Amino acid sequence: MCLERMTDIERNSILDAIDVLNDLVNDLVAGTMVFANYQSRFAMGEFSQPGIVAVQKMCVSHLILGLNKLCEFWEVFHRLVPAELRPEMKALVSELQRRGIKEFRNTVVAHVWDRKRRRTRTQSEVIAQLNQISAGNPADFLLWLNNPNDNAYPKTVVSIVQALRNHLREQHGVNADEIFQR
Repeated sequence: MCLERMTDIERNSILDAIDVLNDLVNDLVAGTMVFANYQSRFAMGEFSQPGIVAVQKMCVSHLILGLNKLCEFWEVFHRLVPAELRPEMKALVSELQRRGIKEFRNTVVAHVWDRKRRRTRTQSEVIAQLNQISAGNPADFLLWLNNPNDNAYPKTVVSIVQALRNHLREQHGVNADEIFQR
């Protein structure tokens, strides 16, 4: 009975991990594609300056939350990451941490108050942190997250997350219905 229960717990953990990875792929693709779509519309004069700023902030916030969830995924599910995918995942999480994703989430996206500074972040601080996150090139950053023309593994964050999700699905015989109907 105890052995059976451990198997159920492990299976549920695998299903939870795949479910989170599904959401991460969708969130990263949606955030980057909406950003690109509205940027294109703005460039063609179909969208106002205040409108594009609002969409950019929404997309960046959405992407930062997703990237922070990816770091959290590593903290919770790292033991499920197979050896052949572990180096890329570990490097990706380290890179996200180095870029300050969690700090930006905690001080700009999810809160108005920076507890360390005991004040709100200034616009120049937010821009400086965005430059750190994007390595000074927002367009390249978005393509690093999701390149619809070349999401080959391990070039993009989406490709790494998809590879892990697909590996877990195949390794454990998980189908989409098992995820969506539980």
